[in-house]
Amino acid sequence: MRLPQSILQYLSVRTVHFLTIGIAIALFAMVPVRVGAATPQLTCAPTSLRFGKVIVGQTQTLLVTLTNSGQTSVTVSGMSVSNAQFTTSSLSLPLVLPAGESADVSVSFTPAARNSTEGTIQFSSNASNPTFRLWVGGAGTNSEVLSVSPAVVSFGPVPIGTSSTAPVVLTNTHSWAITLSALQMTGSGFSVTSPAFPLTLAGGQSVTVTVAFAPQSAGLTGGSLFVSGAYLNVPLTGTGTQTAYSVNLFWNSAPDVAGYNVYRSTASNGTYSRINSTLDPGTAYTDGTVVSGQTYYYAATSVTSSGQESSRSTPPVQVAIP
Repeated sequence: MRLPQSILQYLSVRTVHFLTIGIAIALFAMVPVRVGAATPQLTCAPTSLRFGKVIVGQTQTLLVTLTNSGQTSVTVSGMSVSNAQFTTSSLSLPLVLPAGESADVSVSFTPAARNSTEGTIQFSSNASNPTFRLWVGGAGTNSEVLSVSPAVVSFGPVPIGTSSTAPVVLTNTHSWAITLSALQMTGSGFSVTSPAFPLTLAGGQSVTVTVAFAPQSAGLTGGSLFVSGAYLNVPLTGTGTQTAYSVNLFWNSAPDVAGYNVYRSTASNGTYSRINSTLDPGTAYTDGTVVSGQTYYYAATSVTSSGQESSRSTPPVQVAIP
C-alpha cells in the first residue's frame, strides 16, 4: 500500500555531529599535491624555529613537522644537528615517507651560556632536495625577562571544524617597565587575541592573551607564540581529530502498520538500499554510517503485519554531510 500523505509530508531530518576517537584515517582520501620536477619534496612546518630566551641549563622544546609534498615516496636516510645546544627526538632511520605523509620531530634547546646562538638541522634523503636544512636559533639568559603561565600550551584533541581556547598570562616580574612590541604566531591553526600592541607593562603588572587552536587537518600540530620585546617564546601543541556525523530521521505514524523501513541512496534517482537491519516499530531512525562530504537521499516505507510493504515516500529527503 502507498505510504500515507502524513509520512510523505513529514519525513524530516536533523544532522548532528560528535567527536569520534580513533577513526580510521584510511577513510579519508589524501590527494598528493601536483608538483613539478624542480619542486622540493621535503618541507618543514614551521620553516624555522626561534626559541627566544631560555634560562641557561634549562630546556625548551618545539615541534616541527617534516612532510613529503611530492608525488612519490621519499626515504629520509640521515638527520644531523650543527650545534650541540640543539637536540632532536630520534627518528627510526631510514624513514620512508609516502607521498603526502608527515613525521613529527621534537627539537629542544638547552643554552650553555648567556648569549645568542643558532644552528641548522639537516635532513638527508632521496628527495628532489636531497639536503634539506631547518634553521634554529635561541638565546641563553640568567633570568627571565617575562613570566608566562602556562609555560607550554597543550590543547590536546580538538575536532576539525571546531576550536579551543586557552588563556596565557604574561607578567613583568621586575620593578621596571617592559615594552612588548608585538605577538607573532607560528603553526597551522593557531591564532591569538590580545589587547593592542605595543604594550607597556609596569613592574609587577600582567596581561592576559587568548590563544586559540582550530585544527586544519588530523594529527599532531606544533606552533609557538613569540613575544617581541621580551624575546619570549611559548610552545604550542594541539591534535586535530576527525568529526563523525549522524543523521536523525523522523516521520509521522501510519495506521495499521507493524513498522517501517528506511532506504538510502547517493543519488535522487539512484538505487536505494535499506539501511535498517530489522523493522523499525517507531517513527525515528538514526543513520550513523554517513561519510563527511557525501550527499544522501532518504525515503521511508510502511510494512503491515502481513508483510506487505508500501512504495517509498516521495520526494526523498536530501542531506549533505559537511
